[in-house]
Amino acid sequence: MFVSNLTGLLMKVEEDSFTRYRFEVWFDYTRYAINILAEGSMVAVPNFAGNDVEVHYSILEITGVLPIHYALGTDSSGYPGFVVEAARNAGQDWMTQDNDSTEDTTKIRCIAVPTNLEIVENPLISNVTTPQIQEESNLPMVGHSARLLDTAMTERVANLSLDLERDNVIQIGTLVRDPEVQTYLSVEDLIKVHFGIFGFTGAGKSNLLSTLIRKLMTESQDPVKIIIFDLMSEYTALLLDLLVEMDGARIINLGTQTVPESVLRHLNDRRNPSLLEQAAQDFLRSTVLPKSLKRCQDDLLPAFRELFVRWKVWMWQARQKTVGEFIESIRGDVLKGNLGNCKADVVKFVNTLAKEYAQKDFNEQTSGEIEKKIEDLGNIAKLSTTASNNLMNFQRQLEIEASKTQDAIPQKAIVTIPKIIEKLNDANGHSLLIIQSHNPDELREFASAIGNFTYESRRRSGQITPLASFVFDEADEFIPGQASGDSYKASKAVAMTLARRGRKFGLGIGIATQRIAHLDANTLAQPHTYFISKLPRQYDRQTIASAFGISEDMFRQTFKFKKGDWLLASYDAAGLEAIPIPIHTENAEERIFQFLDRISETYVG
Repeated sequence: MFVSNLTGLLMKVEEDSFTRYRFEVWFDYTRYAINILAEGSMVAVPNFAGNDVEVHYSILEITGVLPIHYALGTDSSGYPGFVVEAARNAGQDWMTQDNDSTEDTTKIRCIAVPTNLEIVENPLISNVTTPQIQEESNLPMVGHSARLLDTAMTERVANLSLDLERDNVIQIGTLVRDPEVQTYLSVEDLIKVHFGIFGFTGAGKSNLLSTLIRKLMTESQDPVKIIIFDLMSEYTALLLDLLVEMDGARIINLGTQTVPESVLRHLNDRRNPSLLEQAAQDFLRSTVLPKSLKRCQDDLLPAFRELFVRWKVWMWQARQKTVGEFIESIRGDVLKGNLGNCKADVVKFVNTLAKEYAQKDFNEQTSGEIEKKIEDLGNIAKLSTTASNNLMNFQRQLEIEASKTQDAIPQKAIVTIPKIIEKLNDANGHSLLIIQSHNPDELREFASAIGNFTYESRRRSGQITPLASFVFDEADEFIPGQASGDSYKASKAVAMTLARRGRKFGLGIGIATQRIAHLDANTLAQPHTYFISKLPRQYDRQTIASAFGISEDMFRQTFKFKKGDWLLASYDAAGLEAIPIPIHTENAEERIFQFLDRISETYVG
């Protein structure tokens, strides 16, 4: 249960507004101890609930570790000669104490927080082989020994509320301080009550998100549907293995301008090998790659070629509006400003025009007719300068819309919104849909349409499965604090709908961003599971702290994090409720390299 030959002493306890209590534990310094103790380590201290029969140990989580030397203290001020000599002596003391502490002047000072759990040990009950873990019943006693939990007990505590045999869980990572301790998440709670990934530039948000999605797609016992809105077009590379090998994985491109022209040529002539090769090359070049993958870009080509061979690249096109629908959409532009005495004539003209052409498509005939009607209006009514300018602009917009043509795309490569919703509601197998667009406004509007239609379809039918998560990368671009345009308002509204009411229909959201200050505060408060990395800006830390209740001591350990290290905090999905623990997750780029090695001999390039 405990690590042998490593015992500390609880020296201090004080109240804390975030974690209830803050503890200070001292260990005798040895090089062995300083390499064993780390943020995330758990120690057990006898508490006041114990008696002559039972021993109750409060479980504390270490959040800070610092070796101290009495001769130096924490202040280097003083006479330089004395301070330098003390520092040299301290340096010797650090080196000479390997496994045994021989100097009273050296200690390891640890800051710890309560896990709100305790271990109950009763030596009189012979048939109980493992100690009981339960909710903490009293405070640990200052002056008593602090024992470090071993790997087996730490893993048991870290996953306490999860039944790994029966629950649908995924293994998300390992403890930073002990790679032997695996940490798990409940799939249902992760998706239904939402998750968030927050970290500064370079923390690896996209890497973690792709790893999390892969875990859901490969380890969940029940079907899971993931739809990710990829603003930067970077998840094609980070999820390339799933896209190629998983039946339910697709890339959906919004509009023909999102892909290179060679892709459209290939889709319309799939028998031509040269068109396939060019499409794969151009599609690869238009995909954002991490630095490590960019160095071996040519090795990715066989996998990108396979995306087209397996029909993994789909296209979505908005239906071109009728003339009447387009007139209604730009009505405000025609009627804006001070139209003077001719306002009634212009309003009547627009109303009549919209009704007459409500069902007519754009072509040369309709364009000519409308141009003639605008000219006739100018002859009949005395138009103000503003009205004349508005009508001239109106005519130009009609001409631009009429010049747009719908590119021919094979039916097999076309996807519709009903088809996507059918896929999200299909209980057979996992689905991964990566949505990307050349136009951020179009991506936001599409997110709104898909989210609302999916929610309404399940609400009307009462459908609650399969679990589906709408993932917004660069979430501040979809759910801003201040929505300045229609597309922003639409995506923000649907995210809030899913966050507040999607749970009972098996729908959730995932948000990832580095710009927490720009994210809508109400939505930020919705996720029950957080992955947090370095957040240098104090405002960002305060925002997360107020949303989840994470203390500054907890945040301080993230400054030491390496790539792949995250502070996992969850009210529902993790085994340790509402207690952040530092975990390490796998590198998605290494996974892609392994995939490339695996397919190098499978697909002949």
